[in-house]
Amino acid sequence: MKICVINGSPRGKNSVTLQTMLYLEKRFPAHEFDFLNVGAGIQSFERDMSGAVEAIRSARLLLFSYPVYTFLVPSQLHRFIELMKRSGADFRDIYVSQLSTSMHFYDITAHRFIEDNCHDMGMHVIHGLSAGMEDLLSPQGQQDADNFLRYLVHCVENGIYEPAPPLRPTPAAPYVQSLEPGVKEEGFDTVIVGDLREGDESLRAMIKDFTALYPYKTRFVNIGDFDFKGGCLGCFGCTASGKCVYKDGFDSLLRNSIQNADATVYAFTIRDHSMGSRFKMFDDRQFCNGHRTLTEGKSVAYIVNGDYQQEENLRTLLEARAQVAHNFLAGVGWDLPSMEAAAKRLSYSLEHKYVQPRNFYGVGGMKIFRDLIWTMRGLMKADHQFYKSRGLYDFPQKRPGRMLAMCLLGAMMRRSKNSAKMKERFNRGMMAPYEKLLERVRPTK
Repeated sequence: MKICVINGSPRGKNSVTLQTMLYLEKRFPAHEFDFLNVGAGIQSFERDMSGAVEAIRSARLLLFSYPVYTFLVPSQLHRFIELMKRSGADFRDIYVSQLSTSMHFYDITAHRFIEDNCHDMGMHVIHGLSAGMEDLLSPQGQQDADNFLRYLVHCVENGIYEPAPPLRPTPAAPYVQSLEPGVKEEGFDTVIVGDLREGDESLRAMIKDFTALYPYKTRFVNIGDFDFKGGCLGCFGCTASGKCVYKDGFDSLLRNSIQNADATVYAFTIRDHSMGSRFKMFDDRQFCNGHRTLTEGKSVAYIVNGDYQQEENLRTLLEARAQVAHNFLAGVGWDLPSMEAAAKRLSYSLEHKYVQPRNFYGVGGMKIFRDLIWTMRGLMKADHQFYKSRGLYDFPQKRPGRMLAMCLLGAMMRRSKNSAKMKERFNRGMMAPYEKLLERVRPTK
């Protein structure tokens, strides 16, 4: 079987993910592997996609190989998928799957992004393998890789694949500006960060209506005009200096024009089930912050041009972004009523300094980062100091008193002849501090 591997890592041949593909090539010599290094060579594919199209169309199985970057695939791979869809080539009925490596931080949204776009192109999607970065170095990881390829071959040979989602309804008509701006108040610095390009008239109109609905003055930063020199290279050069190796001024833009705001409103047009490759480049390049939630406690909102309600994965992604950063997600506006609600919630959160505790998306994501930074603290010094100063190293073993108490309680309940009474005592003990708290509560004014 001919297998075309799309290496989406910007590290090219030095990609950790690619090593699993090279391992499989050696393990299964009966199959022919063809490699396209699209992550490191995206500029050449920008100029000419003909060779890539031929390689993909001649394969029986297409395999995307990439590291997970900020909830999705690297911006370079994102751009390659855009180029595939815009090439006009017929990729229907090609079997496709994926292999990613990560710390399992939102690998689910990355995989769903690939699947949604492959369904768009009429491909036969087979669920992929999400591996840990070091899995291949263990016997179990090698066995998992072997089993994965055998499973893929079985699916291809037997016509097994995931059913395509139902056809989406006709997209909504272009948005038309309907409001006139009024007098705006001072008091809160709100920046609108948009990917606004030539021809994006609907998004432009939405931004104008949002600013009309929002009571405070705003300023606008258009990343559509920013001269990015490239996407994140995954080089870890910023871990020592805190600055990106590119000298295009992005560090200054991020710190002096965006992160210093009291609230941020992101505005984009849905492109290929996400915010588009340019916005993804903006996200990836923020790795110069390391894994530090520098805007913690601030509020964010989104203006989204497109059929947002149909984009389940994008909805998950936007909520997860806010939760991990511990931002208050004031809302996502895709039409006039939803933009009005987002504007009202955003102004309330600023006036009352309102932010909610993290939910599972945020707590789970931060615990993954916690473990990562702890093991890499010798390299990621700034991240380590950030996590240490904020008490984020909340490992369970740091609570020996509670662990011992639970052990003693468990032993008593197992050995007690009257376990019902022990359970009743346990419940009373749990409720006692809450009862005392409620006795002290006084009404607010």
